[in-house]
Amino acid sequence: MLFIRDIVIFFVVFCYLILRAIIIVLKMKNNKTFVWYKELIGLLLVLYSLMVISVTLFPLYIHPHGKFHFPYWSINYIPFVSIIRDINEVGIAYSGDTIFMIKLIVRNVGGNIVMFMPLGLFAPLIWEDCKRFKNILMIGLIVSLGIESLQFVENLLRVSLGRIIDIDDVICNVLGTILGYLIYSLAILFLSKTKKAFRRLNHLDI
Repeated sequence: MLFIRDIVIFFVVFCYLILRAIIIVLKMKNNKTFVWYKELIGLLLVLYSLMVISVTLFPLYIHPHGKFHFPYWSINYIPFVSIIRDINEVGIAYSGDTIFMIKLIVRNVGGNIVMFMPLGLFAPLIWEDCKRFKNILMIGLIVSLGIESLQFVENLLRVSLGRIIDIDDVICNVLGTILGYLIYSLAILFLSKTKKAFRRLNHLDI
């Protein structure tokens, strides 16, 4: 059983830093402008992406003898079925441990929402096209479907412990992306109004 997550994360971060350092040096030599805050946000986006990958696709379990069988794995393509099922099992599952079941639902639903909020927040700050709602919506959907597809492949290759491919995860991920985009939009609106207020004060010489 091999765990390669830490090696992958270190390698990707190292390559990204080297690549960005080369690009910055070349821009400085050619007297081209670059924005430092976008570089910082780009690094945060890379770290965030690696965090999502480490949570959703790792650890990988490699069984050399091929004798491992999943305890279970399934695909849910009907929206809200798994969430409703978990809610109905409150007070029944886990020997009637209601508190534990509620925490489990909050972690599963809330975790999938919160996990994708940075995507909706960071992407518009870096890419101009992502400032449009429909584009950020499509990005959230494509990324979430990509993760579920890779989890399905892991199940087929038997390198995971039987992940559940769930449309509810996609719905929560997209919702998280939208919430992150709303935070971005509200922050931009607040900063815009603040700048206008300062300009008015300057014109009035207050």
